[in-house]
Amino acid sequence: MFIDEYGFLGKDIKQYERKLETQYKDVFNFCEEFNRYLNTIQFKIIKKNDNISPDTIISVAKNDIQDGTIYAIFLKSLTTFQSIYFLFKHCFCNNAENSCRILFEEMVNIYYCGLGEDKTKIYLSEAEIFEYNKNELLYKIMKERKKKKIRYFPDNDLESHFKEKSYDERKKLIIDKLKKYNVNDIFSENGKPKSFNLKKRIEQLMEQRKDLEMVANYYCTFYKIASLGIHSSPDNLNRYWIFDNNTGGIKDFHRGPRAENCEINCIIASIHFMIMITECLFAYFKYPKKEDISQFWEITKKLGSKYKYFENIK
Repeated sequence: MFIDEYGFLGKDIKQYERKLETQYKDVFNFCEEFNRYLNTIQFKIIKKNDNISPDTIISVAKNDIQDGTIYAIFLKSLTTFQSIYFLFKHCFCNNAENSCRILFEEMVNIYYCGLGEDKTKIYLSEAEIFEYNKNELLYKIMKERKKKKIRYFPDNDLESHFKEKSYDERKKLIIDKLKKYNVNDIFSENGKPKSFNLKKRIEQLMEQRKDLEMVANYYCTFYKIASLGIHSSPDNLNRYWIFDNNTGGIKDFHRGPRAENCEINCIIASIHFMIMITECLFAYFKYPKKEDISQFWEITKKLGSKYKYFENIK
C-alpha cells in the first residue's frame, strides 16, 4: 500500500509518523505528560451535582455565569489542544497549525471572561448577535429576490424560515435575549446590537492586563500566519509547487505528507497557549497549583529555545 495510492489513509503513512516521533520525541513525550495533567484539572473544577468526587478542590458555583463559562472554555480548549497533537502526530501538520488559531482564540476568550461578569456576558452575547446578523441578511436577500427576481436560495427555504417566525418576531426575540444580559456595551448608540470581535476583545484585554502584551504580539504574528491556512490563501499553494530552476515554471507537485510543513512550532505553541489558560484558571479559581504551572513552563521554555520557537514568533 503505497503513499501515492492511498495518501494519508494508507498504511505507508506510518513511516512518516515514525519519522516525526523520532525527530521530536522529547516534545511528544512532554506534550503527553502535560495532557495527562490537564485532564486531571477538568475533574477538580466541576459543576455542582450529586456525584462530586471527594477529592474535588473547586466546584463551579451553581448558576454562576462567569464560573461556568470559564470552565466550559477550558474544556473546549483541552479538546482543541488534543486535536492539534493528534493531527500533527499523524502528519496533518499544516492542519494542526491552522487549529492553533482556534486555541489562540480560546486563550483570549478565557482571559477576557476572567475580567468580570460583564465581559463574560459580552462574550456570550456573540451567539445572539450572530443570529441577529443572520436574520438581517436573510431578510435583505428575501427583499432583493422579490425586487430583482434573483434566487439565492430555493424559494421554500426562505419562506419556511420566516413562516415559522417572521422577521420582526425573530428580531424582537433576539433583542429581548440580549437585554437580559443587562450590559449597555452590547448595544450601539442607535440601539442596534454590536459585535466585539477578537481584535476588540484583545484591545480591551490589553487595557486592563498590561502584563499580557505578548497576546497582542501573537495576534500580529503567529495568529495571522495560521489564518492563511484557515482562509485558503494562495500562499498555501507554495508548499505543493516544485519549480524548475532553469525555466522558473512549475515542473511537478508535492503530494500528501511531502507537502506538509512538519516543524514542531505549532505543538510548542499549543502547549504555550494551554499554560496561559491554566494560569488564567489559577487567577480565577486558585487552581491548578501555581508551582505546577511554573514547572511545565520551564520545560516549555527549554524546548522552545531548542527548536527556535520563540525566535519564529517575534
